Amino acid sequence: MAKNSPARRRDIAAKGAFDDGAYDNVVLSATFEQNELTLNRAAEQLAPRLKSSFTFVNLASLLVLVAAAVLFGDLTAVLIVLFLIAIALLYVSSNWNRLAVRYARGTNLSPSAYEGSVHVVVCDDAVHVEDEGGSHETFPFSELRSVRSTPDCVVAGFGRRRYVFVPRSALSEGRFRELIRVLEGHLH
Repeated sequence: MAKNSPARRRDIAAKGAFDDGAYDNVVLSATFEQNELTLNRAAEQLAPRLKSSFTFVNLASLLVLVAAAVLFGDLTAVLIVLFLIAIALLYVSSNWNRLAVRYARGTNLSPSAYEGSVHVVVCDDAVHVEDEGGSHETFPFSELRSVRSTPDCVVAGFGRRRYVFVPRSALSEGRFRELIRVLEGHLH
């Protein structure tokens, strides 16, 4: 019989601290550590297409700036405003990852929002998130707004800066696909 590594023993001990019997109609559950790595992975999924939109708008504003300079060279105020817009958009698109992580820290995805391991229980009607400190949140599927998944994680958005993050490493491959299927099935 293979030995359990210290990390595996800690995961098994954390799973024992949570009771899925307190919930009705449990579809699946996962236990994991919420840390800086999970925060960064979740932040990448909050608005994955928005960065490319900012880049496109920045390019368009630069083209408008050049066209305005060629056609209306005497409107200095307009050129300055267009230049400032282009600089602001360039800043946002080049610092997108840092801005996304800063936003994620202000949501319930922040590692400081939880004590110890995080346990996510998916039921027929809601997703429940609890930690070792006794904190408990319920996210009804009626409030589900978005589901974004990658091979590494899934992030479900419930509006008002409330998200549920589950890393792929917390589940087997089949259970991870089942989680994505259940979440996408409840999406409005």
